[in-house]
Amino acid sequence: MDHNDLTAMAARNLTEGATLEELREAARDLRALAPESALADLVEAKIERILAESEQTGIGAEGT
Repeated sequence: MDHNDLTAMAARNLTEGATLEELREAARDLRALAPESALADLVEAKIERILAESEQTGIGAEGT
């Protein structure tokens, strides 16, 4: 596996079943450790997807 595969796998493991607040906290923690973290980028992209999906369905994402 290359670095990109490992990063994607880590992001999936980190975000699997996580609530929106847990994702936000993970992204903050990752940014505190490494401001240019690719993993934080992936977590933030996941947050954006969740928010976009909740807007499309009209369902609030806070409980996600």
